[in-house]
Formats: sequence, C-alpha cells, structure tokens
Amino acid sequence: MNKTVTSKEEILDKSREIIAEKGVSAINMRTVAAQCGIAVGSLYNYFASKSELMSAAVEAVWKDIFQVGTCLENCEDILEYMKTLLEAVKNSRDRYPQFFSMHALHFTTGEKPEGRRVMEKYFLELKVQMISLLEQDKQIRAGAFTDKMTPEIFVNYIFKLFLAVLLENQEEEIFLEFIKNYLYEIK
Repeated sequence: MNKTVTSKEEILDKSREIIAEKGVSAINMRTVAAQCGIAVGSLYNYFASKSELMSAAVEAVWKDIFQVGTCLENCEDILEYMKTLLEAVKNSRDRYPQFFSMHALHFTTGEKPEGRRVMEKYFLELKVQMISLLEQDKQIRAGAFTDKMTPEIFVNYIFKLFLAVLLENQEEEIFLEFIKNYLYEIK
C-alpha cells in the first residue's frame, strides 16, 4: 500500500513517476490522486485544475533533467555547457522514455497553452545561461559576433539545432563540432 502523500513536492514526485512509467498524457487528477493515496478532492487543495497539475509535473521533470543552476556552475564555456545538457538528456532518457518527443507533440499543438508556457520558460532559462557563457568566454574568435549575428541570434539558432538533436536523434558530435568551428579559431 502506498504511503499517503501530504505535500506538493511529494505529489510532484509521484507525478514524475507516472510520467516516467506511462508518459505525459497519463497525468490526470484521478491517476495522480490514486498514486498519492489521497482523494481527488484533496488534490485540488494543491492544484486548482488538471492544467495546473500538468504544468507543475512537466516543470518538475524539466528541473530533474536539466538542473539548470548546477549545469551553469560546472561549465566554463558554451561548448562544455551544451555537452552537459546533452549528457543530462542522455541520462534522463531511461528515466523518462520519449518525454521529449511526447512533451513537444503534446504541448506545441497549441491545445495546451500552460504546458507550452512552462516549456518556453525553461527554454528561456537555458538560453539566458547560454548567452551569459558566450559573453564571458574570452576564447571566442574575433568577429564571431556582429550586428547581424549577435550572441542572442546565435543562441536562438543553436538552441533550435539542440532541439533537433533531441527530438530527431541527430548526431551530437556534428552539432558540437558546428558550435566549436563557428566560435573558436581552428588550430
């Protein structure tokens, strides 16, 4: 018998377990309440709607995968940062099978604006960290950034490539080589 869950964090832990086992689409008030050992009505004390629960659960998964603050603290440049993000995704694929493709399909259709907002919020945090690393990196070749190719434009471009690598299982090494060749002097 499951221990009765009594906090928002415990509910999100159970929600992540459901996502890991059954996917994002399995998140609903009844399933989560049953997994937590509480009544559906009690779940509404923590989350006002299924949409709010879904958004919080997806955000909990993103936090678990990327651990944004930790990732930035451990990286000296954007290349290392991207390697760390790719490694985090690789390590999470076993815990959350098909999360990236199913999450993207589920929320980018426009039917789930709150889930999309959470995804975009997390992506924005990653992009801000990428820009910060670019601005601090003294090894970037002169002329890499111009009025037309700003650090922000570069980050938006490579972030789209990063998502393609995740969703389409593209070659990670080619992606990293592209970043390295654009930013740094080839020796």
